[in-house]
Amino acid sequence: MIETEARDGAGGVHAAGALHVEAEPVGRSGLLARLGIPFNVALVLPAQLTIMVVVVVPTLIVLWLAVTDWQPTQDLAWWQAQFIWFWNFNDLWYDQRFINALIRTVFVVGVCIGVELSLALALALLFVEEWWWKRLAVSVIILPMMVVPVDAANAFFMLFNDRGPINHMITVLIGRPFTFSWLSDPTWAMLPIMLCEIWQWTPLMFLMVLTGMMALPQNQVRAAVALGASPVRIFRRIVLPLLMPVIGIAVLIRSIETFKIFDPVYILTRGQPGGATETISMYMYNGAFVYFRMGYIAAAALIVLVLVLSICIALSKPLKRHT
Repeated sequence: MIETEARDGAGGVHAAGALHVEAEPVGRSGLLARLGIPFNVALVLPAQLTIMVVVVVPTLIVLWLAVTDWQPTQDLAWWQAQFIWFWNFNDLWYDQRFINALIRTVFVVGVCIGVELSLALALALLFVEEWWWKRLAVSVIILPMMVVPVDAANAFFMLFNDRGPINHMITVLIGRPFTFSWLSDPTWAMLPIMLCEIWQWTPLMFLMVLTGMMALPQNQVRAAVALGASPVRIFRRIVLPLLMPVIGIAVLIRSIETFKIFDPVYILTRGQPGGATETISMYMYNGAFVYFRMGYIAAAALIVLVLVLSICIALSKPLKRHT
């Protein structure tokens, strides 16, 4: 075929060459072609393999440790630990401290996310309209999000100290000396921790809700205004339903992050007094790095992983109805 076209002259030769180029596999080297790997897959393959190693290898190690009684203080390598089947999970089922830490963490997540979402919606409604110092105000509001979590916790530690500004302001308001150990009281010690979390991460929730609110179609809102609907009714019947996918994503992200709360707890109370502020992250830190019960805490980590995945699946189901 190529020889016949070559006799026809230079034009025939060029045509044959063009057909030959088109017949080559596009974007494949010789090795990739022999392995059957597309070129676009080969570009991201190193990153995928790296992520797989980073995720899969530690997960397999945790799975192994969860069914052993290994501790760093033992004169054994972790892969030589004694296999004890599922006794760690059985002990955790009856560990009241572990159960209390889980319940306490769920309580913190519920309170913090509820307050953050309420404040975010209120601020988003305020900032959805244009006014002359809006950009400056938004910049000021998101500043707490830029603060290092340890520094934010240190600031609240000083605020709620026995001789801190909070007690001083209460003294000024009531007109008599007021001294209260916020961080040493089992009933109130969790309040500064939650306030620190809310103060620092409400700006993130605010940005997500504001972005979603500004992207909403305005045709339905204008029609409702023309028909005489009140602002409250417009928000309840039009804005809020359209905003639910954004709110769902914001709640999902913040729930996962709040469930891992550690910095404020460690800086303010270290889980004290008497374990009254011990969240699940603080519980696992104490178990692993204070008592060195690595196998036991690995089992606890797997239980927490399953619980968090269940919460994520439950929160993501409503989002499917809006897709």
